[in-house]
Amino acid sequence: MNKKAFLNLLNEFLPVLGFFTAVQFFSFYTATSILMALTVLSLSVGWYFERHLPVLPIISGFFVIISGFITIIYKTPDALIFADSLYYFMMGLIIATGLIFKINILKLIFARVFAVKDMGWKILAIRWVVIFLLGGIANEVVRQLATPEVWVHFKILKVILITIFGLYQFTLSRKYRIPEISTDWGLRN
Repeated sequence: MNKKAFLNLLNEFLPVLGFFTAVQFFSFYTATSILMALTVLSLSVGWYFERHLPVLPIISGFFVIISGFITIIYKTPDALIFADSLYYFMMGLIIATGLIFKINILKLIFARVFAVKDMGWKILAIRWVVIFLLGGIANEVVRQLATPEVWVHFKILKVILITIFGLYQFTLSRKYRIPEISTDWGLRN
């Protein structure tokens, strides 16, 4: 595994796994503090090695830090849980709005990594809009009907399912790749 892939995995999974583990042994609030610390740590490590940070981890980190502080200060788990819903709804709506105005947000963010035809970018954006909106709806249902401890388990499941969905999108990048400037999986040469 190359350094960049490792840093992406670190940014995506370390804070969530740390949070999940901490909530098994400590209070929701202590686990939230650990989530915040690991988020800052993973972003700092990414910055140290790459000297730049991808857009999505920055946005996600912002939501974690702000909602984490609100959760701890006001002793309300709903702040952190609702921030998760807000993140998913916001991302889905931003990508959808971009499509309406003929701006593919995902292409803007990931064109340095993937060499994919415009139709592939459009399909990818539509798929992510649906996943983000479904993720937000599911999160809100669990927030309304379950305890914060149950939500933590749901969050782990959601992260796993969205990761599997994300990996499946390589079949799309492979199908719509630009052969002259990409690998077999649509990654830019």
